[in-house]
Amino acid sequence: MAGYDKFQTDMAKGRFTFPVAILICLLLRIITGNEWQDVINLLVCALTAYLLIEINTAFTLIRTRSTLHVSFYIFLSTTCLFLHSFQYAVFVPLAFLIATSQLFSSYESPYPAGSIFHAFFFIGLGSLLFPQLLYFVPLFYLGMISFRSLSLKSFFAGLTGLCMPYWLFFGYAFYYDKMNLFYHPLQELIHFQPISYGTLGMDRIISCGIITLISLVSSVHYFHVSYLDKVRTRIFLSFLITVEAWIYLLGILQPQHFDILLQMQIIVGSILTGHLFTLTHNRFTGIFFITTFVLLIVLTIYNLWMQFFQFLIDWGYWGLFLGSFIAGSVLPFSSEAVLAACVGPLGLDPVISIAAATAGNVAGGMTCYWMGHLGNMEWIEKYFM
Repeated sequence: MAGYDKFQTDMAKGRFTFPVAILICLLLRIITGNEWQDVINLLVCALTAYLLIEINTAFTLIRTRSTLHVSFYIFLSTTCLFLHSFQYAVFVPLAFLIATSQLFSSYESPYPAGSIFHAFFFIGLGSLLFPQLLYFVPLFYLGMISFRSLSLKSFFAGLTGLCMPYWLFFGYAFYYDKMNLFYHPLQELIHFQPISYGTLGMDRIISCGIITLISLVSSVHYFHVSYLDKVRTRIFLSFLITVEAWIYLLGILQPQHFDILLQMQIIVGSILTGHLFTLTHNRFTGIFFITTFVLLIVLTIYNLWMQFFQFLIDWGYWGLFLGSFIAGSVLPFSSEAVLAACVGPLGLDPVISIAAATAGNVAGGMTCYWMGHLGNMEWIEKYFM
């Protein structure tokens, strides 16, 4: 078990963990990126990672020098390839993190109104893109009680900050006669769609399952070791665990917002997971760290495979040819799945599809013959006998 503990310690406190995570992030985004908007996603990810470092430095969430929580965030937000597609709501988790940071700043402050105003301002700003972010307002007010920053003045400072983005947006919508834009977030907030998980693909379900497992173990374990932290840190992390539970509840009730909620969950879960593996070193954490490491590698490979599989389907006959070519070579691949998807959902011509698959499979098989032709019996006898 000493080997497990050493590996965990090296990863948690080593100097190369963070640079390697950045390198993997850039490599995966270059491989899977196909639009210029992907650069915006990358910049938002980088800014969020920077804020996570600053928050840990300012509030000592992890009582030692470590960037493991940031590395977890970068890796998880990158390996979930379905989160890379650009939408304006990509700024919502960033706004939520800034709001949380401002709320933390109000802890036992003699003048908390300014921090509370900014915290609720960013909640309101983010809710213009994702109205359901307003559901977190009660949690923030409850958090103010725990942070001893709730007063009559700070209460109305929060309401003022929350309404400020809407006041500015109302002026814009009224001046340009686009009041429908102003009403849209409010209508979305009270519009509840039927609960349906049919839109969630297998990649989303598996990714959420792994992230949930890691976060749940980290949260439960924290309650067993929370006495080791200072009172302020315990209050901060307990608030994050409450937010985490609220995110999961919203995800269950409104699965149509799965992607945004998962991004918020990755931020919260990364902090808790980084706290677990950085500060706790025993038999359990050593084994669980190895398990987590393996699960993340498997998740990355699976999501890349799903991305490549969808790429082949989108290319139609040429994608079917390429998939069959790979299956016919020495590389393990299932061309039958691509053939079934092309003939079934896409409705491609069965005859042409079979011809393309056959041609690709034959060409792939010829590569095996060519590789065998390059070899000779002396090599076989030397290296394999």
